[in-house]
Amino acid sequence: MPFCVKCGAQLDDNSLFCPNCGTPVNRGARPSTEATAGINQFILKKNNIYMREHYDLEDRAGTKLGEAERNLSPMYPAKFVVTGVNGLVAMHIDACAASLRNRFTFYDAAGAELGTIRRKLAKFFGEEFWIEKNGVDFMRIYGNSGRHDYQMQIRGVQVASVGEKRVSKPYQMFGFLQDFMSTILEISIMGDVDHRVVIGAVIVIEHLKTERRTVSPGD
Repeated sequence: MPFCVKCGAQLDDNSLFCPNCGTPVNRGARPSTEATAGINQFILKKNNIYMREHYDLEDRAGTKLGEAERNLSPMYPAKFVVTGVNGLVAMHIDACAASLRNRFTFYDAAGAELGTIRRKLAKFFGEEFWIEKNGVDFMRIYGNSGRHDYQMQIRGVQVASVGEKRVSKPYQMFGFLQDFMSTILEISIMGDVDHRVVIGAVIVIEHLKTERRTVSPGD
């Protein structure tokens, strides 16, 4: 079996992330202890079709790594399941019921909590989110999430950034519809952080934007 080059944990042959530190498994590496040879650049494709909120996770070369799917029923709090291309669960993202701060908690495949993200209520320019674990804030997310342009930092040091990948839109009159249905994001991770938390946070932020657009298309 391969081992994580970051923390040394033993990896399952079908793992998407290291179960201990969250480092993504590089399936393009040779089957040795170097199987997690540092994937730090991701593409996240959001697709909303027929009330189906779906995300595809790829590396920069366009190779699909996994996907996230929301539960279909709008009668229950939003829940996402993130799976690898092999169909095995990599993590869960669950909305906290009756939360005024739009709180979501991340869990690994075994059900252990990775952190909880919440949106701050008071923010004059842009939006700000915080991720906490065991009641302690450890990651700040700030910027303009409405324009898909934001950063993440831990103790004042930037660990990740998110931006929209610009693609041509031949039918400008349908620009809003295209933005609502499909968005391509570039995620860069440059710090010591659990990749699952970063990817989970991006999914939650994009989900909240989708919900606001559904309620108020003019936003």
